[in-house]
Amino acid sequence: GLTAAAALLCLPLAAGAAEHRKPGLWQITVDTSFTKGGPQIPPDQLAKMQQMGIKMPGMGGGPQTIQSCLTPEQAAKDDHPDSGRGDCQLQNENWSGNTFSADLVCHGREGDMHGHEQFTGSGGTSYSGVAHVEGNNPHLGGDFAMDNKISGQWQSADCGSVKPYTPRQ
Repeated sequence: GLTAAAALLCLPLAAGAAEHRKPGLWQITVDTSFTKGGPQIPPDQLAKMQQMGIKMPGMGGGPQTIQSCLTPEQAAKDDHPDSGRGDCQLQNENWSGNTFSADLVCHGREGDMHGHEQFTGSGGTSYSGVAHVEGNNPHLGGDFAMDNKISGQWQSADCGSVKPYTPRQ
C-alpha cells in the first residue's frame, strides 16, 4: 500500500550506517518531510487512517518509530540500503572518523530514486543523520523530493519477537 511505499523509501536508508552498529534490537526514528510530491491518499481515506492511529510519513503525522533487529552478520558487514526489492546501491561511500556519507541510487519497478545520506555514529549504540531523496514514484505524486531525519538507538542484545530485516528478491 501507500504507507508501505512511503515507509520503504525512508526507513532502510539508515542501513548505510550499519557498519559500526552493535547487533541486537534497535529503535529507529524517521521524521520525513516532502518538499515536492508526497503520499497520494484521498482525504476520506486519510481521515480514516488518522482515526485508526496510522501516521503517514511526511503528512504532518510526526516522526515514525520502528523496532529493528540487527543480526551479528549484518552488523559485521557493510549493509547496503534497500527499498525492499534489492534495487538500491550506495556510491561514493566515505567514512571519516565516525561519520559515514554516500550517494544513493535506486532503480525500481515503481520509478527511480537518487539522493545523499550522512550519518554519525556514537560508540556503536546510537547514530543520527539525514537523507535527501528525489525521484519519481506514482504513489508519491510522480516527481517527489523528501528530507529524512533518522536516528537509531540500541535497545538490547535480545531482539525478542522482532524479526531481522531481510530484503525481498
